[in-house]
Amino acid sequence: MSEDSEGKVERRCATRYAVIMDAQVTDLRAHSTLRLRCSDISLSGCYLDTLNPMEIGTPLWIHLEHGQRVFECQARVINMIARLGMGVAFVDPVPEDQLGILSEWVSAAASIANPQASRFGFSAAR
Repeated sequence: MSEDSEGKVERRCATRYAVIMDAQVTDLRAHSTLRLRCSDISLSGCYLDTLNPMEIGTPLWIHLEHGQRVFECQARVINMIARLGMGVAFVDPVPEDQLGILSEWVSAAASIANPQASRFGFSAAR
């Protein structure tokens, strides 16, 4: 953990990268499904833009799409900002085949130096 310039403690355990991906989450308690946008990703979780974030602790099934690839796994809401979005953590263990897809996306995002030049929808680290 580290402190940012405002003195807030940074709790992320993995570097996150700005992306633009289609996302869908299913609340595993209420069995409701939402379509949203994923705006950043890491090997341990992602941030989903939504006007109506779910409560912290909500178990989810997450479905991310980028290009011709799909990533799916169980996750849970770990933080939320009303009318902006929610951070989710992927539940361990992420299936090995899905971890491969996620690793490819994170590697591609990490290799992009100029966000405007990206044709993959990925941009710089956050």
